[in-house]
Amino acid sequence: MIIIRRTIEAALVILLLYAASLPALSRNWKPGPNALARDYVTINDTRPGSEIVMLMWFVPELIPPESPNAATVKALLDKYVILMVVHAKLDKVTAKFSFEDVSTLQAEDRTRKPLTLITRNELPPTATGAVAIMEAMFRQSLGTFGQGMKVFVFDAAGVTSCKPGGLTVPFADETYTWQTPIPGCSGS
Repeated sequence: MIIIRRTIEAALVILLLYAASLPALSRNWKPGPNALARDYVTINDTRPGSEIVMLMWFVPELIPPESPNAATVKALLDKYVILMVVHAKLDKVTAKFSFEDVSTLQAEDRTRKPLTLITRNELPPTATGAVAIMEAMFRQSLGTFGQGMKVFVFDAAGVTSCKPGGLTVPFADETYTWQTPIPGCSGS
């Protein structure tokens, strides 16, 4: 059990380092498959009034093939749709973020059929540990902004990042979508 947890931790560290290194004001030159996937699965919606909405879908293509236990982590990301969301507002006077309390989230397949939300109690221990590590790393690495991020896990139910289809998430008075296969899949 300890070995599995440590290997998942190592793979998630790599995943989170990639996610945290997103270029803010530039574009990648000759991006590889991991960069193409990372850019596509991250949605940043900057709205008037200093409001920020961010969503990220964790997909197997984010995991470098040479990372420790890549196959195990990729299998987890194939079985579950794992989404991270944040809805924040920046106070221009204090320069501090306030966050909407996101207690639940919906996700739908390309036909708008709802995916089943999986509670932490329903997840197997390895998946629970992986999600907890992911949340802790975001909180520690992104400070206050990381505190506002929420992670939700759904049964994938046929939603796959590299097969034709899609994912829809109604959130913060908007409907966000990903069409699949995503960029970065072999053959796309």
